[in-house]
Amino acid sequence: MVEGNFSKLADVVWHRADVLVWLDLPLWLVAWRITVRSLRQLAGLDTSAQARRLTWSRAFFGRRSLLRTAVRKYRHNRPRYARQVAETAALGVRVVRLRSGREADAWVAEQLGRR
Repeated sequence: MVEGNFSKLADVVWHRADVLVWLDLPLWLVAWRITVRSLRQLAGLDTSAQARRLTWSRAFFGRRSLLRTAVRKYRHNRPRYARQVAETAALGVRVVRLRSGREADAWVAEQLGRR
């Protein structure tokens, strides 16, 4: 099993997989989750090391803020991911594309039920 964003290794790893799961969430949901997580961290509701280093500028307002970077990377990377996933599917790898948290939860529950 390989877990994480290894799109740079797609040519090496993906074609060996039995199943490729693409969590393809909409941009509005990604932005919402970053916003909520950042607000929780800034309010002191998360005491992780990452949360202690977060500032308003780093979260929202700086040129390299988390939110701005996420939007930029989403727009830049998503077309490439779609192409790589299609190429992998053409090689016979089963692709599961999950477009919401609800779809992901249902798919995981289904997989756990098969055990």
